[in-house]
Amino acid sequence: MTINKEFFINILIITLPFSFIAGNLIINLNVLLIILFSLTFYGFKVFEKKLENIDKIIIIFFLYICVNGIVNDYYNSDVSNVILLKSISYLRYLFLYFAIKFIVVNNIINYKYFFLSIGTASLFVTTDLFIQFIFKKDIFGFVVADSQRRLGGPFGDELIAGGFIQRFYIFSIYFALLFLNLKKKISKNILIFFLISIFFLGSIVAGNRMPLLLFFMTIVLFFFLEQLFRRKFLFFFPIICLLIFIPMKFNENFYEHYRGFVARSVEMNEYLLKRFNYFSDKKIESLPNTYAKEFETGVLTWQQNKYFGGGIKSFYFNCSKIKNSVMNQYGGSNCNQHPHNYYLHIASELGLFGIFFSITIFSFLIIKSISIIYSFNMNEKKILIPFFIVFLAEIFPLKTTGSFFTSTNSTFLFIIISFMIGIIQIKKIKHE
Repeated sequence: MTINKEFFINILIITLPFSFIAGNLIINLNVLLIILFSLTFYGFKVFEKKLENIDKIIIIFFLYICVNGIVNDYYNSDVSNVILLKSISYLRYLFLYFAIKFIVVNNIINYKYFFLSIGTASLFVTTDLFIQFIFKKDIFGFVVADSQRRLGGPFGDELIAGGFIQRFYIFSIYFALLFLNLKKKISKNILIFFLISIFFLGSIVAGNRMPLLLFFMTIVLFFFLEQLFRRKFLFFFPIICLLIFIPMKFNENFYEHYRGFVARSVEMNEYLLKRFNYFSDKKIESLPNTYAKEFETGVLTWQQNKYFGGGIKSFYFNCSKIKNSVMNQYGGSNCNQHPHNYYLHIASELGLFGIFFSITIFSFLIIKSISIIYSFNMNEKKILIPFFIVFLAEIFPLKTTGSFFTSTNSTFLFIIISFMIGIIQIKKIKHE
């Protein structure tokens, strides 16, 4: 029996968004299968002989992680073998990068079904949140209290549903734009506005405050990048305000929850101004909230090894070394598994060299994507835009995040990076 290679690979790619709902075990299994079957079907063609400059930078970044792991594992007896093993296992994302980029460059991926799958997963999570909000129990039986300010939906006790919607909803919008053959233009406009409204309301109900802010940012980017919809933003903005008003009006817990976010944001702004204003004599006397404590311990942990960091998965151990001094100075510290910010996390575990490689990769993607979006009239341009929008939201420097090196976040980021670089290289091939 002949195996349809492209069909099989597409099934693995299409199931990715549902893997994020199922959890880390399924995500890692899906990643492993994509890598293994890509190598089985296409061999070493996956690793192109002619590497582009960005490919070389990404390879150097992963090699640096491995060398960093070896060095830090040798010198840090507190986490013997942990750093080295985590650094080596992180190489799977380098293989994932080349596998997905090969699939994109060689037009193996079926974007129609990929976008449809992502949109379906997003609608599923949003619908489950609505059910949980109304009936206090979702379709899986996860119960929430009346006073609960955040909802997990299908994620249960892991309250990340808002982040899932924010990351994935935009692909359902582009599925409607690119693949639905609605004869009347007004029908497509109504559908897109309806989808944005539903997802935005779902994000509000989820109660994840930073994802909601990023959701709004991605909406603005969408209207800005899509010229045909740019003028319609003024019409849609009052609808957004109304969607925000409804849950706040009828649920006091939601109102207090989001009002608290505004207050803490103001406190963080004041803290950061003091923290990095070298022209002022004002000193930080106390850390106003949990976010400030996490940020401060992140900075102080990074300062222990500024250039090379402490190695992957070293943050908690190195943070614990300065925990008492922070408590004595500021009255508290937060030594979690990570500092809840991508850039602080990379800096504390990979140092300034790690930050340099990361920002170089991010900058390349932003510059190249903008040049394609505004300089070329090509089909890949429309495919690139949703990845570009999501990528900007994902690397937004001021947002609170999970660990950069977890399966969920690393898989998501390197999938987006792989698609973007693959599409960019298609453009180069077509115009050589």
